[in-house]
Amino acid sequence: MIRPSSLLLVPALLAAAPTPKVLSPAGTVGLQIERFNAHDLEGFLALFAEELEVGEVPPGPTAPFGKARLRELYAERFKANPDLHASAEAQMVSGDFVIQKERIKGRAGKKEALETVVIYQVKAGKIVRMWSLRD
Repeated sequence: MIRPSSLLLVPALLAAAPTPKVLSPAGTVGLQIERFNAHDLEGFLALFAEELEVGEVPPGPTAPFGKARLRELYAERFKANPDLHASAEAQMVSGDFVIQKERIKGRAGKKEALETVVIYQVKAGKIVRMWSLRD
């Protein structure tokens, strides 16, 4: 027999159960940089939506590609550039958008750091769109 007093514990137990936490857009982009710097390919990719759209502003000759292509690209980059490291130099957040000036160093054969601006759109803790600004 169930005691009526034990039924009072059910809501308390449900409230105490951990719920998955979705990071803010800035938190997601920050974690993406951390995992990039750790060359944690799977952890890095976990922050991107399967149907990721990637592009350049203004549009370049490359077409948008998804997470599968991102996996190929970064697996190769991490392997070829063991000292690859990115840092956020400045950041602006507006709703789902994070605009970040980034500095990337440790590229094999390149002494100069690459400075770029990247616009991320983040929904439900996943990067769904990413654009880089180019000259």
